[in-house]
Amino acid sequence: MADLSSSAHNRTRDLPWLQKMACRMLRLGPTPNHVAFIMDGNRRYAKKIKAERIVGHRRGYDTLLEVLKWCHHLNVKAVTVYAFALDNFKRSKKEVDSLMELAAQKFSEMLDSEKTISEYGVRVNILGDFSRLPVNLQQKIGRVMQSTRGHSQLTLNIAFAYSSQWEMSEAVDEVARGIANREIETSDVSMELIEKCLYTAGQSEPELMIRTSGESRLSDFMVAQSRRGTWLCFIRPLWPELSFWHFFMVIFGYQRHHHAIASERSQIRTIEKSLTPEAAAALSAALAGLEHSVPPTLASDRKRGGRRDDAAVSREGRIRTFLENSRRRKERYLDGLASLIVPNRDTSSGDVVNHQGCNVYTGKYALRKENVYKSEGLEIYRV
Repeated sequence: MADLSSSAHNRTRDLPWLQKMACRMLRLGPTPNHVAFIMDGNRRYAKKIKAERIVGHRRGYDTLLEVLKWCHHLNVKAVTVYAFALDNFKRSKKEVDSLMELAAQKFSEMLDSEKTISEYGVRVNILGDFSRLPVNLQQKIGRVMQSTRGHSQLTLNIAFAYSSQWEMSEAVDEVARGIANREIETSDVSMELIEKCLYTAGQSEPELMIRTSGESRLSDFMVAQSRRGTWLCFIRPLWPELSFWHFFMVIFGYQRHHHAIASERSQIRTIEKSLTPEAAAALSAALAGLEHSVPPTLASDRKRGGRRDDAAVSREGRIRTFLENSRRRKERYLDGLASLIVPNRDTSSGDVVNHQGCNVYTGKYALRKENVYKSEGLEIYRV
């Protein structure tokens, strides 16, 4: 893979000369490190050009590739796109199945070293409830994330089968699992810890969020990550119609308001720091219901003021170890997805067979991360 940062030629290739000049001008001012996009308007675009809906989604993917080029040239380090919401499963079966097939096709293309994703050194991170997806798509997601794990030029977060409510629930479940496993204590729990368990942990929060098609709502997208002064920009073009100059004007507007945006983010962080003790107390009270799943020794420790099992281990050390274990669990899960054996026959309801006393699902919507075990060298997924 070519090192795109090694030369100015690499940085500005594939762009018309006028766009190259515009990028150079924008780089003289502050540019966001993390930009989020709500890719809205694919279906309306298809209707506008009197084509099938899937055509709009294909054009939308082409737009995404262009957006990645623009962001790379502007030194943006992370891009997050809302590709498929959990609520989208309510659409017609024909449309959902078409989207799953298109996603599988595009994730396969990402694995091709000649395609834009690898060409630009993009690390792909998919956020979503993979248990709702077909097995073949789960496998491709695992392979894409595994194969791009070492890339560092730009991180592409794809929210697929995603909602903020689901993501927050997953983060709280991970913290509860850490308590149950005695990795952390209930007194260690804070909003900061829960945020570190989100699927974008380790990345900066989005400074800029853009929604196309003229709609002015977040649709349950990155609510937790965008609450500290993210600049929201709602523009009229449908997603497949988004052009470089639309993007240019948005970044130019961001730069004009950058001082006010940065000041607001700083004020919010100052307020949060002053409220940390109260917030932690409220959160501990909210999590009190988890104690039924916590080993009795830990529950009694909390009632005695959070006394540690091992006084030599600091709170920071426990949290650091827990987060590292959590990261490794997620990586093992993704590695399991990448090595998943896709059944030859796929049905909507799936086939349940008995394997060594366990019911094993071999159909379309298998796989939950807590139900994986190995047998005879194969990954088997329980119902």
